[in-house]
Amino acid sequence: MRVGVTPSWMRRSLAGLWLGILPLGLAVSVLAHAANATYAIEEHAAAATNASTLTVNGQWPTQCPPSLKNVTLDGTDMRIDARSDLTLCDRKSAPFSIELNPALAVDKTSLDPGIYHVSFYAADGVDSSPKLRAFTLLDHSAPDAASIVPESGFWFTSNNGDASANRTVVSVESQDGQLSIALMSYDTIGQPVWYFGAASFNGHVAHVPLIHIVGGSDPFDASASSAHGDSMLTLDVQFESGAHALAWLGRERGSADDSTLQIQPLDIVRLPLSETRDGQAWQGDWVLVNDAEETTPQRLHLTQYRAVDAQHFELSDTAGETVLSCTRESSQPEWPPSSCSLRQSNGALSGAFDSVALSRMDGVAESGNTIHLLRISR
Repeated sequence: MRVGVTPSWMRRSLAGLWLGILPLGLAVSVLAHAANATYAIEEHAAAATNASTLTVNGQWPTQCPPSLKNVTLDGTDMRIDARSDLTLCDRKSAPFSIELNPALAVDKTSLDPGIYHVSFYAADGVDSSPKLRAFTLLDHSAPDAASIVPESGFWFTSNNGDASANRTVVSVESQDGQLSIALMSYDTIGQPVWYFGAASFNGHVAHVPLIHIVGGSDPFDASASSAHGDSMLTLDVQFESGAHALAWLGRERGSADDSTLQIQPLDIVRLPLSETRDGQAWQGDWVLVNDAEETTPQRLHLTQYRAVDAQHFELSDTAGETVLSCTRESSQPEWPPSSCSLRQSNGALSGAFDSVALSRMDGVAESGNTIHLLRISR
């Protein structure tokens, strides 16, 4: 790794972006003015029956609100369709609510473990085309599914192998069950824009309302001016590992009395700040921590790098007593490894890590205990 050199892909990503620090008091003040979405999907769990209910609420543009027509499930993508069957309705908005059991609606006694992507479509009239009105993530992960710790820092949208593709920069900070997101991108005329938001994080998914911050002071201006924010976007995030997440960026479009939702899927990843695209970015000193109380943390000097092939590399200590073997996705060579395993020189497996980031790996030991590999230096 070349120290002190900003990689070209990062220089392109950050060019022209305005970075700032938002004081906590301002964040609270601005977020308090964020407007509610026109339509929303909410889940209510019934502890007694271990079942859940979905409620779709909204403000319909006419006095003839829609009724539920169909629910379909394709893998983990759930679509709810509703329609207003009446015509010649008074063009005055009216509240509506649709309630359903998502499992029974797709002919299941219960939903399989997983994270579901739920879209609500509704049509205003018999002959009208349905429009996307709301989107949300439902976390139905298995009870023993490990929580994911997203690594704090700059994340970047994937370019899917196209080195010339534009990237959106996302700053992620995770603290005490809260996720803070700053999204740095450009508007339709190429001017840099910055959005900020915070929301609760349950270890798998988060729904983050984003506001556009404007009107602040220049850092060299002696007089302070009060920044303000407008509710603009939402970001639903599903973390696959500590360094990779699927996200859905949403914004409302159309008139105030007939709002639709525009969704932009994103693949975001925490990338090493290095020109090299091999496993050398993971060289350094690490500490192996086992959640079992009787174990002592073990320091590992993983300084020896060996490329096995295009998809695999190894890191080992000088004596070769410990070897970390990692697998990368051939389609995404710049991404962190999809998995790593730690073995002793005799071939004994110490543990396997399925969540790999730049300075943290989480996984399971042979004993079944949760283990963590934490970087302490390079």
